[in-house]
Amino acid sequence: LEGKGVDLSALQPAEAKLDEGTNAGRGFAVSGGVAKAVKSLIEKEHPGTTVKVQAAEGLKNCRTMLMMAKAGRLNGYLLEGMACPGGCVAGAGTLQPITKSSALVKKYATENPMTNSDESRYASRLEELYE
Repeated sequence: LEGKGVDLSALQPAEAKLDEGTNAGRGFAVSGGVAKAVKSLIEKEHPGTTVKVQAAEGLKNCRTMLMMAKAGRLNGYLLEGMACPGGCVAGAGTLQPITKSSALVKKYATENPMTNSDESRYASRLEELYE
């Protein structure tokens, strides 16, 4: 937000709805969540397309996944690696069990009727990220 010059304190309460994310975006913090969002949108936009995903959590597992990819054993896969076990929900300062955090994030993600990023009311503004 800082890099784009967004001043959150200047937003009016009606504009500052930071809880409008789609299910796909809400699930980013859980291991496999980013890849799941990408896979879901690809399959929506290109029916019949198969997206193979390999997700790893924890640095040791990420390293193993990358070594397998380098050896050619994961050709054609979308790879997602999360350094923390369970994903970002288990990052530094986590105070509750990973399984509980993951379950709560997954529940939160499914509470929204918008599934993919293209369903967000902000979808038409995505090109602003590249300015």
